[in-house]
Amino acid sequence: MFDRSPANPFPGPTPEGKGADAMHATAFRAAVEGADAYHGVRSALRRDGPTVRLGNRFAPIARFREIAFVSVGNAAISAAYGAHDALGSAITQGYMAGPNPVPPEIPFRGTVVPPGRPGRAGADAALADILELAAGLGEKDLLVLLVTPGAVVTLAAPPPGFDGPAWSEWLSSLSAAGASSAEVAVVVRALGRGGVGGRVAAAASAAEVLPLVVDRGEGGVRVGGGPSVAVSPTERAEARATLERLGRLAGLPAEARATLAPDPSLPRSISRKLHRPVAVAGPSEALRSAGDAITTRGYTSRLAAMTIGGNAPTAAADFVDRADGVVASALGGGAPKSKGVVVFAPSTLNVPEGDDERTQFVAFAAAASARIRRRGMTVGVYQTGALPEPKGAAGVVVDAAGSAGPAVPRPLAMRPGITDVGCLLVAVAPSEPTP
Repeated sequence: MFDRSPANPFPGPTPEGKGADAMHATAFRAAVEGADAYHGVRSALRRDGPTVRLGNRFAPIARFREIAFVSVGNAAISAAYGAHDALGSAITQGYMAGPNPVPPEIPFRGTVVPPGRPGRAGADAALADILELAAGLGEKDLLVLLVTPGAVVTLAAPPPGFDGPAWSEWLSSLSAAGASSAEVAVVVRALGRGGVGGRVAAAASAAEVLPLVVDRGEGGVRVGGGPSVAVSPTERAEARATLERLGRLAGLPAEARATLAPDPSLPRSISRKLHRPVAVAGPSEALRSAGDAITTRGYTSRLAAMTIGGNAPTAAADFVDRADGVVASALGGGAPKSKGVVVFAPSTLNVPEGDDERTQFVAFAAAASARIRRRGMTVGVYQTGALPEPKGAAGVVVDAAGSAGPAVPRPLAMRPGITDVGCLLVAVAPSEPTP
């Protein structure tokens, strides 16, 4: 029977169907279900009588006077469900911040922070609540820090000389000037204040801290600005180099520039009982689940690359070329007889954390459609994270240029707040090309 719990990603069962469209739908749904934050957190947090699993360790639950959680980002609600269902009444405090309101089933506080860039309305209040909760924990307490993509919107407070809107606009200008999403992430970690660069763990300096992270594909340390990991001298040097290359370093307020010094004055009192961050979900889980689902439908599953970088047009061209080579090898190299080949890869489309990838979907569709050379092949790009407005996720499927033309993103029915592990790229090629 279909699971209708609030933590389930989809409002109904997988639709039946045949051909390429059915394989695209199967791959998307399986990827999301394989990387949802709820099951990722439940696998990392487990109570078995007097013992509790904390990531990769086990401890007697009686060791803790209080167990608190903070859940932040686009999948904050699903991750909070996981913690609540895993630990139940053992949790004494909880707080959520993200684009979705707190459901009545979770008896803890939260604040709605709209998606986008750091500096959004509601972020200051949410960050103050998070730091207050963390600072109030003592030596016999545990803080479970649930960090999902989009957390940076809440945790990255403006540096000196900026207010929220100016901080958001300045970060947008970096992308417009040519900074990659990874470069923007390092700048945010190095310049931002509040909760990034280890500052949440620093606020909880007396407590045991367990960070559980949903990774969108650019490294778990960068998600949410790394609220439990201090900024390294190498990262500060990378941030300075990026801003200098873009011509933005000299224009920074002097106090903000000082935070990029090799050894600036930053919080040093990060908890001595800090666990290493544990990635509970990411692109690898999404790809594994999608591949298994495709195989059960009689298709051959293949991976184009562990990640596809670059902006939407670059990523589309790279993926189509790789997929074509993979299909040629699978169909001509003695692969088991199947209905066709489905090729996968993850990508962020070079969109910074917190931003909506669907703005790049039209560019991806146009580039992919113009690049396809194999008859019968279709290429799709899908969000794995859904936002409340516009509701659901987005996806685009195209074939060769001239047949249908570039498509605009189509909505995909999916509950918001489930996961966000970047974008899933899918190419479907039947064994017998369409005429």
